[in-house]
Amino acid sequence: MAATRRFVLAAPVHHRAVLADPAARPPVPADAEALAVLMLAAYQGTVDDEGETLEEARAVVAQYFEGVFGKPMPAVSEVTERDGVLVAATLLTHWWRGPFVAFMITAPQAQRQGLARAGLTRAINRLAAGDEPWLRLVVTQGNTRAEALYESLGFVPVPVPTFEGGSSAA
Repeated sequence: MAATRRFVLAAPVHHRAVLADPAARPPVPADAEALAVLMLAAYQGTVDDEGETLEEARAVVAQYFEGVFGKPMPAVSEVTERDGVLVAATLLTHWWRGPFVAFMITAPQAQRQGLARAGLTRAINRLAAGDEPWLRLVVTQGNTRAEALYESLGFVPVPVPTFEGGSSAA
């Protein structure tokens, strides 16, 4: 099997038009189980599917809330519910010395409805209210829907950030 290639993208942070969603709210640790179920369903059968189990998805979500992927930024992140079920999440952290999209996931039955675009745009708008000039994320080569979405929002390839000492950690 070929190695998975991922690319760092970045976009300037500025206010963009987007509708509010009353079903969107900041993520909280109590969402962990629903986020794990959502993550597993969203990645299954995609280029990002590495055969994870629900237990592994639970561990990844726990790592998000513990700050393994950078300090969580719940004030700019969001989860969206429909009929009491999480159907989308845009989870940002502070990593690489700036805001970073750690996870952007949408349930299969809710895809192609604009939830990812709206969630990411609202996150960018929340960042625009502060002093962050850029938002970074990583995309897997071959995730064509995500690549198209990010390009349409102004994300462009950038080098992997490195800092003094050669580390790319926060």
